[in-house]
Amino acid sequence: MSKSARYEWRDKQASLHERLKGFLQNPGDEQMETLVEEMRAYADAARSGSIDIPTRSTIYN
Repeated sequence: MSKSARYEWRDKQASLHERLKGFLQNPGDEQMETLVEEMRAYADAARSGSIDIPTRSTIYN
């Protein structure tokens, strides 16, 4: 996995995390639809191979 692909994946993960956090703080139909759309887009990109997903954990403490 290239460095740029790893950064792209990390950015998508951060975006999903922030969207989920926002929904949990202010649950509503609009926020949920936006979250679900973003999650579907991420899943579609992963399925089609347009984003790389690390095969092992890259979490550092």
